[in-house]
Amino acid sequence: MRSALRIAGQALVALTFLAACGSSPSTVAKATPPSSPASASILDDHFGFLAGDGVRSESDARPLFVLGIGEVSGVVSPDGSRLAYWAANELRVIQIAPNQKPHTVMTVTNPEGALYFAWSSDGTGLAVGVNAPVANPAPDVPPAYTAIRIVDVAGGRPREVARVSGANVVPLAWDRQARLIAAYEPSSSGGRSYFVIEEGGKVSRSDAGPGLYIVEANSDGRNVFGHGDPASIVRVWPRGSYASGVQIRATGDERILAVGWRPGTSEVGVLFADRLELWDVAGARRTLPLPALATGSYSRNVLIFRADGKAVFIVGESVVGVELASGRAAILPWSGPFPMQGGSVRITA
Repeated sequence: MRSALRIAGQALVALTFLAACGSSPSTVAKATPPSSPASASILDDHFGFLAGDGVRSESDARPLFVLGIGEVSGVVSPDGSRLAYWAANELRVIQIAPNQKPHTVMTVTNPEGALYFAWSSDGTGLAVGVNAPVANPAPDVPPAYTAIRIVDVAGGRPREVARVSGANVVPLAWDRQARLIAAYEPSSSGGRSYFVIEEGGKVSRSDAGPGLYIVEANSDGRNVFGHGDPASIVRVWPRGSYASGVQIRATGDERILAVGWRPGTSEVGVLFADRLELWDVAGARRTLPLPALATGSYSRNVLIFRADGKAVFIVGESVVGVELASGRAAILPWSGPFPMQGGSVRITA
């Protein structure tokens, strides 16, 4: 999760930090160029975007269908086929297809509360951080405990796998095959602690940060990155050991504008003012030039990787699409609301 659509586990934490640390893109596109052969070759209408309460294809602003759940924040499943979101104290899941009805997979009752959650790597379950009340609310004061509970989206009762006292634990990823959950504890100075939680209940905790304001696990939950301050560095570590991580630095300490995992890979997309770089956890780098835009246009952008990992969309004053195998990039024709961060979906209609 950038920590939930990326909107809320594998992104709501990131959205919170992004809102606190910088401006976000306008919600409605300005005038954009007409379609071109270059832009058409990047788009694939087997995929689309969540925009408001609707789902649109990559190439057409007209909604294909409406989910009918309102403009919620949530988390798209790793394969792009389902959305999990909160409706008051109910965690619900809906198939991203026409005429679907959501179903509730977990209900949190007073005095507990919950916000952050992450999909399992196979898209069959959710890991949720459920918090006890904070006795004396104040900045960085943790709840009495965070209970990590897992639930199958097909149905069944939630199961508590661990309870961490005196910490606000945010799930990042749940690897069902390895039976491990990666999580971290945020603070006003960035990440405070990193956790590896076994389904059997063992909790391993490491000091993390400071300065890691955006923390995200990749789709299989095996690697994690942190980014924030300084803005020229991304720290990447294997799920099992924060101490084994490495710091990858931009050339000349150049400011990094946005970071995101490429789905299905161990590559991190790193956005600069004039290019996108793909950094592999092994240290390899590939540079993809971007179209020249007005000064500052990329500085408000977020990265939205297509659910299949074959393209990325950079949203700001304009929408730029990049086909990752060839490096082909183009300013895309766009009208209507911009897609939500983490909102790439698979069109199953």
